[in-house]
Amino acid sequence: MDRINPILTPTENDEGHAKAVAYSRRKWLSTLLKTGNEKIIDAYEKYDRLCTENTENSEIMPKSGAIGPIRPLTVNELSKMSNTQIAAYLNAYKETKVIGLPDLEGQGLADTLAKCVEASPQRFSDNLLPFQDVSNLYLSSLLQGFYSAWRDGKEFDWAALLQFIYQTFSSEQFWTEQYETGFNYRNWFFSCAADLISEGTKSDKHAFDTQFLPHAEKILLILVEHAQQSVSTLNNLPSDVLNSDRGKVFSAMINYALRFARTNEDKHEESRWPQSIKADFTKRLDRNVEPSLEFSYTLGFYLPYLSYLDKEWVVGNIDRIFPLHDEDHWQAAFSGYLIHSRVHEEFYSLLKAQGHYQKALNTHFADAEVLDKLVKHICTGWIEDCESLNDKSSLIYQLIHNDNPNLLSGLVYFFFRRKDSLSEKVKAKVMPAWRVLFEVLSQRTEEKECQAVLSPLSMWLGLIDEIDDEVLAWIKVSMNYLDKVPGYAFTLSRVIEALQRHVLTTPEKVGKIYLEIPTREMWLLGHTQKNEVEETVRILYKKGYKNIANEICNRFGKAGVDFLRSVYEESKR
Repeated sequence: MDRINPILTPTENDEGHAKAVAYSRRKWLSTLLKTGNEKIIDAYEKYDRLCTENTENSEIMPKSGAIGPIRPLTVNELSKMSNTQIAAYLNAYKETKVIGLPDLEGQGLADTLAKCVEASPQRFSDNLLPFQDVSNLYLSSLLQGFYSAWRDGKEFDWAALLQFIYQTFSSEQFWTEQYETGFNYRNWFFSCAADLISEGTKSDKHAFDTQFLPHAEKILLILVEHAQQSVSTLNNLPSDVLNSDRGKVFSAMINYALRFARTNEDKHEESRWPQSIKADFTKRLDRNVEPSLEFSYTLGFYLPYLSYLDKEWVVGNIDRIFPLHDEDHWQAAFSGYLIHSRVHEEFYSLLKAQGHYQKALNTHFADAEVLDKLVKHICTGWIEDCESLNDKSSLIYQLIHNDNPNLLSGLVYFFFRRKDSLSEKVKAKVMPAWRVLFEVLSQRTEEKECQAVLSPLSMWLGLIDEIDDEVLAWIKVSMNYLDKVPGYAFTLSRVIEALQRHVLTTPEKVGKIYLEIPTREMWLLGHTQKNEVEETVRILYKKGYKNIANEICNRFGKAGVDFLRSVYEESKR
């Protein structure tokens, strides 16, 4: 305690700061009270009194009792200052270090600044000069405030703001500032500047004036040279790339180029994007020049937009956008392309012809969602008659005969998700797909991975109009593996729902499927789908299938689930 006592001595005369420090120290000291040390107890009581006197100031106190960033001033207090006074306060502010939490230093004040700007952006854009020399942490917060304000529909002087951002790059302090914590606030500034330009250009309904586009372009070309890459693995590309500093810069460049194209459509017919952005993207197609995964993912993700900007550029560089010889960059680019929900026929045909889809079928993607999208693309191609089940060179044939059961599982759920809006075109594909899938899977029933596909395949009962003898045989096999894989309760529930609909048209076959349901799962149905089971069995009795209905009731009874007793008694009256 004697060694750390100097740390507990107030070092600031600022009242707000002292209160916030008192709260943090009280929380820290509370963990040491059990030691019984008198100095610790005295210090705790001292800070506890300070906290109790000021609990009404909710902006100073961290929420939920957790130690958080120190907020020396409230938004209201900071807003009362002039821009010059605020900048002076930011430059003079020295925060007492909280043991173990160095990364939070200054962030409470930075957050308060961002909220001030968000509340009154025009007031700040009217005079940004005082902020030219504040630290990069506060510069990024300043931009964050403008970004939030613009998203909320507030107006401010974009000319002044863009000029301020550009001038910041000529500040020696901006480039030489060093950081003791793990955060690089210079990159935060890059990221916030990119977000601002994206937000100011992506929607024509709420965009800054076109006269400022050249200013934005200059800023983007500086950002792309300095924003650091941070994505080094393929594990979580969708969120990692689009939230990374470099990823945001590339996104901003495309949003800017699209805004430029929309406002100059009469002047350009083929290549719509600014020549400087086109030239920059072209040179970065050489991965020795641009080694970041962020760039590759961005190319794939925005491929339809790049085609709008310059279709000839996309077609001519398709194998540089998706470099087959460079596995990581190919995966990054193709993952970005696949993640789009909509399948674009022109790209589907082009990439298929170049062998990219075939490669994807044999690639282990780190992101399961990418694999799911791959299945969607190929199934959509089949529905649109671009693929054939009987052609070994066809992608749908290769998908079904692939050794990866996850692809087959994706096929099962691709169709099942459309059960409530099944078009005739899709419905016509269900039985052929089921037949081929069953043929492939029935030869590998000893493999747990294949059992995990056979089980949910039974849910396709809800996709067909009638249960025939062929479907009955398929379902009987699937029932053997119903409860041998995770998630079987969901599968069983969907099967029961489908059987309830089919019992009016094919009651005997529905009854035979009920007799295949594992006895050990009768209790689950008694708790979750009692009404559906009762109704189905009643219909079996009414349709004259007494023996099957009796056997179903007996199976439930032997399993210790007797809710069908009343239905059985009704049938005897």
